[in-house]
Amino acid sequence: MRVEPLRNWAGNRVYAGTLVRPGSLDEAADVVARSRHVRALGSRHGFNDAADSQGALVSLDRLAYRHTGDDGGPAPELDPATGHVRVPAATTYADLARFLAEHDRTLPNYASLPHITVAGAVVTATHGSGTGNPVLAASVVGLDLLLADGTERRLDREADGDVLDGATVSLGALGLVHGVTLATVPAFDVAQTVYGPLPLAGLVEAFDEVSDLGYSVSCFTTLRGPDVETVWVKQVAGEDAPPDVLGAPALTSAVHPIPGVDPANCTPQGGVPGPAADRLPHFRAEGMPSAGAEIQCEYLVPREEARAALRALAGLAGPLAGLLQVCEVRSVAPDRAWLSPMRDQPCVAVHFTLVRDVERVAAVLPLLEETFGPLGGRPHWGKETAADPARVRALYPRRADFLDLARTLDPGRKFSNAFVRRWVG
Repeated sequence: MRVEPLRNWAGNRVYAGTLVRPGSLDEAADVVARSRHVRALGSRHGFNDAADSQGALVSLDRLAYRHTGDDGGPAPELDPATGHVRVPAATTYADLARFLAEHDRTLPNYASLPHITVAGAVVTATHGSGTGNPVLAASVVGLDLLLADGTERRLDREADGDVLDGATVSLGALGLVHGVTLATVPAFDVAQTVYGPLPLAGLVEAFDEVSDLGYSVSCFTTLRGPDVETVWVKQVAGEDAPPDVLGAPALTSAVHPIPGVDPANCTPQGGVPGPAADRLPHFRAEGMPSAGAEIQCEYLVPREEARAALRALAGLAGPLAGLLQVCEVRSVAPDRAWLSPMRDQPCVAVHFTLVRDVERVAAVLPLLEETFGPLGGRPHWGKETAADPARVRALYPRRADFLDLARTLDPGRKFSNAFVRRWVG
């Protein structure tokens, strides 16, 4: 019988390692203790070799909470006094949001895709959008780890403070995360309105003003002309939506970020309010996120270089012709995680959704590095890049502290791999 290779969700990456899906925490601890090398595998919404293992590739999906009540792990634990929720690490944000909605709570922000797992998003500094919204890891107040010998270690915000900042965006290099405790907020509604098209040149000059139009703002362009096709403005319900964005009107029909793609899988638009978890993501939990067959690359550029980054996009139109499905530009607030690209600095995220052509995409990745590297751009930890590892390592002042923490929690480097060694050490 032919065994199909283990691939990521987009199909561009075959994972190295032997997949193990423990059915209990004790079984997971046993796998960790007796394996020479261990890496965690989440929802597979990654595009590089971050999850590759020379040994066990551990998925905790059988222990994840599922709101449907299907086979899975225990329900999250919500502390009504603090609003903190402890959730199995492999739970998706969609399932967590549904649980929290039943308790009139939510998270302050969500990524574009609700399909991703909590732990996967946290350890890679995955983010949503908003000038006041930091990475999803900023909500972490506790982590539960399985260490190399299979024993448990809990890190807590009050007890461990700065160490927790080091352990959140960990790239999976400290231990197997099996539980995450997050700070929640009272439930709130969001209304999403899409505008367009508008000139890219106008957005360059008014990017700060456009970014402040909503709780979360995303700008999409295909670079096939001088315009930004759409601007997605997500506002807390009750706030007045702007009549236009730089003269571009509000669209009366739903659209997909990629022009011409059926918007059925997108979250509701047209200014209709609904729960934050159903509006802040671009895509519905029950539908196909983004294009599916794709490769992603993203740079987090310091906010003071936003205009330079936006001006540079026009020069990429020719080299990316036939490869680019859409480019998204959005803002991210600073945070405190040691390995977060946004540590202590606000950033603008420049994200490229490219066709799933591994060789042709690999050929243009050096150009993207030449464009955004000199601006201080840091690659997203979960996406493809041709960045110089030495340049990237130098951008993280707490990198040495992280390596010290790794030596403390995982002295044998069981949870490290080529990806971690290349980018961190």
